[in-house]
Amino acid sequence: MSKTLDIISLGQAIDTTWGRSSTPQTASYSVKFTLMGGNSMLASYQVIVNFVSEKEMILMKRSCAEEADDVIKGNLAAVKDKYKDLSGESLKVSEVKSSDSLEIIGFNVHNPKRTAYYRCKKIFELA
Repeated sequence: MSKTLDIISLGQAIDTTWGRSSTPQTASYSVKFTLMGGNSMLASYQVIVNFVSEKEMILMKRSCAEEADDVIKGNLAAVKDKYKDLSGESLKVSEVKSSDSLEIIGFNVHNPKRTAYYRCKKIFELA
């Protein structure tokens, strides 16, 4: 198989822009995969969280990091299965880089509740 056909199959495997694949499986988080230049792929995880104190924020971030790892692994396994169905070849990936952040989006001095986006990005090398 040519390299172009593999990229096309991978693009189809990660495509969630229209049809049934664009309908979220859950309303609590979002996972998207994006092809990057060369042989890299980006996984982006995002969830909205609420907390009241700084201590709760730290615990929430740890909990979200664990959940993000599990959810990305599960979605990556589904991408690998779909890629194998489309191309007949297996897809090997290895994590190269990972980063996460917590961005407060809701703040009111009269209310202790804070709303934030938790985001996790992982870059994978494709083989």
